[in-house]
This record gives sequence, C-alpha cells and structure tokens, in this order.
Amino acid sequence: MKIPTITLALLVTVGFAFAADKPNLGKPSNKADSWRFEQHEAAKGTMKIDGDAAVFETTNTDGEDWHVQAVMTGLDLKEGKEYVITFKAKGEPARTVRIGGNIDLDDWHAIGLSEEVELTKEWKDFSFPFKAENVAADKKNRIGFTLGGEKGVVMVKDFKITEK
Repeated sequence: MKIPTITLALLVTVGFAFAADKPNLGKPSNKADSWRFEQHEAAKGTMKIDGDAAVFETTNTDGEDWHVQAVMTGLDLKEGKEYVITFKAKGEPARTVRIGGNIDLDDWHAIGLSEEVELTKEWKDFSFPFKAENVAADKKNRIGFTLGGEKGVVMVKDFKITEK
C-alpha cells in the first residue's frame, strides 16, 4: 500500500511533535508551593508570584551566596538518566546566579548539575543538559537557584525539567 506524500509528511510531523513534547518532571514555576525559599544566618530575602513568574529578592547578603536559595524539591530523578532544564529568567540589576542539583538530605551533595546563569534586565531563555549522578531515592532530589551573592531581584518562569 502506497501512502500519499502529504499523508506521510503529516504523520512524520505529528510524530516529531509528540517526541518533543516530553512531560515536565518539575513543578509549576508560577506557584509559590513549588518552591522552598531558604534564608540562612544573616542573609535575607523574599519570594512572591507575579503572574506567570516566581520573583526572588535578596535583601541582605552575608558573604555566602548559598545563604539565600530558591529550590524545587521532591524531584524524582533517576540515576544515570539525562535531563534538560529549561527556563526563562531575568535579573535586576543584571547579575550572575548559579543553578544546581543536589540531594535534599543532609550532606546536600551535587547530582550532576552546576551552571552559572548570566542574567540581564530582559527575559532570556536558558537550557542546561545534565546527567543525574549520585541521586537520592524516594524523590529526595532538588534543583534550585543560589541567590545570595548580591542584593537584587531574580525572576524565573516556564521552568521545566524533561528527560533527554
């Protein structure tokens, strides 16, 4: 049976669309309960949701950038699997923050993601592939932003974690 060219093209296009539309393994980034906002020692900040974006503000620093963090917890990442983190972000003032993956248990060791994110005052798309290594079982993994390096605002939207 010969399939008409137009039908074949449509089937191939639909197939690629489904392959590209992998499920988000993260949580909705525009919901406050998707994030745990951490403040340690003298470092302080706030978190709020503004429309489709999470807004993290560092209001006081104390010399340790990890003393203010926004993390998405409860992630079910699998050992040895490859993932891609995508999101849009901007900063005021323009600044550098880190995004990293860790277990969400005491010792907080890294699980394969550690990148610097160069933010500007305009929305910018980011994409970071990584391979999950030394993950914790039972959804005890987290991915988050280290925000305490300097005072200012970081906005994040459309945050997704997909399997590669």
